[in-house]
Amino acid sequence: MSPGRVRGNFVLLRAGALRLLLPHEEVGAAEYIEGVPAATAQPGRFEHEVLGERRAIVALSDRLRGLENFPPGRFVLTRLHGGDAALSFAWDEVRVLIDAQLAPRPLPPALRSLQGPVDGYVQLRGELLLCATAPRVLAYALGAGE
Repeated sequence: MSPGRVRGNFVLLRAGALRLLLPHEEVGAAEYIEGVPAATAQPGRFEHEVLGERRAIVALSDRLRGLENFPPGRFVLTRLHGGDAALSFAWDEVRVLIDAQLAPRPLPPALRSLQGPVDGYVQLRGELLLCATAPRVLAYALGAGE
């Protein structure tokens, strides 16, 4: 998101203290899960059956890295468009912002990174939301953005 005012549809994805704001069209439909996904041989990855389909799931930390243990309270899954379409991400909360007017601000220079997934932030009703795109979150979370 570029500085200045923007208007559109966005999705807030919350995982613990992490609050990401992505364009609506980059986030798939939210699905609820019951139970705790099982760990796999691949660190940071889990599996769970959702609507009769076995799903690969990642639960992110507040540093956008896959957690080793599935956190309690993560009960909403979404897929992010722009990468591995079969991979789902687990969130504490998914909130859709329809026709939102936002004023994104750039990250302070000390927090900027060419490979980082976050390019700015907005304040919304007292919450600090990190502006990102699905392809950048996927690349960083899955290891390409070291």
